[in-house]
Amino acid sequence: MTKIAFLGLGAMGSRMALNLVKAGYALTVWNRTASACDELVAAGAKAASTPREAVQGAEFVISMVRDDEASRQVWLDDKTGALAALAKNAVAVESSTLTPDWIHELSTAMQIHGTAFLEAPVSGSRPQAAQGQLIYLVGGEQPAFERVRPILNVMGKTADHVIGVLGSAALTKLCTNTLMGVQVAVIAELIAMLQRNGADVEQTLQALSTTPAWSTILQRNSESIIHQNFTPQFPVELLEKDFSYTLQSVGDTRKAPVINAAREAFKAAITEGLGREQMSAVYKRYTA
Repeated sequence: MTKIAFLGLGAMGSRMALNLVKAGYALTVWNRTASACDELVAAGAKAASTPREAVQGAEFVISMVRDDEASRQVWLDDKTGALAALAKNAVAVESSTLTPDWIHELSTAMQIHGTAFLEAPVSGSRPQAAQGQLIYLVGGEQPAFERVRPILNVMGKTADHVIGVLGSAALTKLCTNTLMGVQVAVIAELIAMLQRNGADVEQTLQALSTTPAWSTILQRNSESIIHQNFTPQFPVELLEKDFSYTLQSVGDTRKAPVINAAREAFKAAITEGLGREQMSAVYKRYTA
């Protein structure tokens, strides 16, 4: 039976890992807060106390954590990091949303260790993770991808080939989330403007939805605002983090004024206590 280690059981990782258990894989899981492993253990997984323990004997290792810092700790921590215990024939897969700079650094460490490495961030949120409908954006070497593709296909959909050299998928994911976030920032402002001007908001949005300017992201998040349902699928604080990573890749914020302005709106929303709510909750800033 194929042995997999899954590191990081947050809102996304826990759902992804559960699909692997349901598919019959021998899964070992780890999470910084150990209680997050309980549901997976009840479903048939094994729990490990450290990433290093989790990856022992694993043929494939998948990480799904919050940011660069968490990824560094998971893989490279002197005492508990997974890399030191990876089998030479294993494939390491980093599915977190990270900076290209960190992906390059991590891939170098993997190369020195002699382990195949892929970056495979995902597009989608909690419902897609639960339903195994995530979209994978993969960077790395094709042979490693061919080995891991059947496993990724349990959790989502993959293309027939990798996007490009390592770091390419990280950039693609940051572009995806940045495009998403800018749209959410704008529709939040527009709905608030329509309300202040006494417009029939739902009728106006229905008309807008028939135009080329409309998108799935606008549809979902406008509905969230109209129905005042800010249960997190993709929270404000994570989107702001991704904006910051995009701007880090830009280098000079003067070369990305729109992205920077959108990021500032989400930073302000976090300051106002909205960080853990759905990204559409940025709308609340404009209703006072």
